[in-house]
Amino acid sequence: MKTNITFICVLQNYSNNVARLLGEKLDMFYVDVEDMLNFELGDTKHILSVLGAKEGKKYIKQNEVKVIKNIASFENTIISIKPTTLFANRNFDRIKKSSYIIYLQISPKYISKRATFSKDEIDQKVLELAFTEQDKVYVDSSDIVVNCSTFKEKKAVKKILSAINAFFKKQKKEGK
Repeated sequence: MKTNITFICVLQNYSNNVARLLGEKLDMFYVDVEDMLNFELGDTKHILSVLGAKEGKKYIKQNEVKVIKNIASFENTIISIKPTTLFANRNFDRIKKSSYIIYLQISPKYISKRATFSKDEIDQKVLELAFTEQDKVYVDSSDIVVNCSTFKEKKAVKKILSAINAFFKKQKKEGK
């Protein structure tokens, strides 16, 4: 039985903030996968310099898998994970077994407003193209999609709770 909720979003800080707030509201444990990986692995640049690129990447990948397996075994947990981490090394399969995946969908226009890169560094059309391709993968892989383009984190939590309730009502109606 799934007892966890995992958030993915192209803006990791937004996802972390929303996940943490929802965890507080639902009295659930919150974990940021990137923080766990950094805690377990330490300085990955140092690992790569000591072991070399090939062996260092292999070591990092093996330990990432261990961390993800461990997190997937948690119960009653809100998980925030970068999409690139979720879709690597069969991590998606591991997380999906114990977790409902919620995609916090954000428009390219909103991303360019909130992102930390300079507007000169990226072409808006390139951003929109990349977003469109990624968005389809995230939508298809998620149990629930919540459009958060116009919401601050606290308001997004309310919308997410509503989406979760609608999801479970639909599941109950369909006999799942």
